[in-house]
Amino acid sequence: MKTINQNIFIFLLGLVAASCVERYFPDTETNFQPKLVVQAIIAADDGLQEIVISKSTSVDETKLVTLSGCSVVVEDSGEHRFTFNEAGKTGCYRGYLEGSAVVVGNKYRLRLKTPEGKEYVSRFEKLMPCPDVSFVYYEVQTQPTPDKEVNKNGLQFYIDYKGDDNYGRFYRWELTQTYEYHSTWPLDKWLDVDGPHDLIRPDYSNYTCYKTDKLDDIFVLSTDGFAQNRFTKYKLHFVPDQTQVLQYRYNLLVRQYSLTQSAFNYWENLKKNNQEAANLFGRQPANVKGNILNVNDTTEVVLGYFGVSVVKSKRVRVDPVPGLRFNKLNKCRAAKQDGPLPDARPIYFAEDYDVDGNSYMGIAGADCIFCQMFGGTTQKPTYWDEK
Repeated sequence: MKTINQNIFIFLLGLVAASCVERYFPDTETNFQPKLVVQAIIAADDGLQEIVISKSTSVDETKLVTLSGCSVVVEDSGEHRFTFNEAGKTGCYRGYLEGSAVVVGNKYRLRLKTPEGKEYVSRFEKLMPCPDVSFVYYEVQTQPTPDKEVNKNGLQFYIDYKGDDNYGRFYRWELTQTYEYHSTWPLDKWLDVDGPHDLIRPDYSNYTCYKTDKLDDIFVLSTDGFAQNRFTKYKLHFVPDQTQVLQYRYNLLVRQYSLTQSAFNYWENLKKNNQEAANLFGRQPANVKGNILNVNDTTEVVLGYFGVSVVKSKRVRVDPVPGLRFNKLNKCRAAKQDGPLPDARPIYFAEDYDVDGNSYMGIAGADCIFCQMFGGTTQKPTYWDEK
């Protein structure tokens, strides 16, 4: 299995981490006060980068409330300053970083000013080195479910970490999966306001889709205190064979972040509190005191932590694996129609089979023909066929 390596310098603003975490009790609707939130992943590769600044919302709201009109600057401990200007959409600040100014061992911080004149600054953070991603692999496993009499098969992924004394002892992995899935039927026969349509050859252009999901699970490792800066068979995520995720082709992008100890402590505490709280816009199980402070009011709580990291990446391709069953897939069924057709148009038709194996022409749901309706795209990723 061939992998594609990518080495990226990344600044993390927002979710990398303070070591002080307290139990969080949400404000009630009567006394709720929004807090400043900073979110960004900035790759120092001379490309256009983006920082998102917003306000937190009450537990009953899910809408992102971005903050417009801010002044945003990233600076190092020397004379380099990188200005980000609002562009594209409200609350998004974009700019360029000069790669030559981003050096392992240097220290960086964030400065920003809100439209109300409030000024915020982070503490300086050191850019830590990071070794290459060593080895990512999987095993076919059977794992239990909440029903003690039912197990599930799937792939358990692992990673081997290998560093030496030139690298730090604290790491985090971020996983993004992409998979191929299919609709149940191609477009063939349908009825719309223009009348009936019956293709000579079925249309498969909406049959195959590709979907990318960033996994919310938190994976952190400390080798502090180990004789060697190494760890074998660190457990990542498990993918069951009860959906189409593993049925055709699966691709996993692993990003390996080098962390400071305080950043590691934050992610470790976040993991212990709630695996679902992997971002600042989910439900908050803890009130995170980051390293971003109000210059004139240090008692103000700011959600976010400015950190710097070198990131190494590896992409792994997984073709269909023997031993997986896919015997619990939710397949579409065409509905038999004995009476008049529904008034709504269009109506799609597909051939299906009854319990005795006899074929019939029934009405199919649009989501059984157009794979995009499950969130994917028909555009194949550029890396999809690479080994």
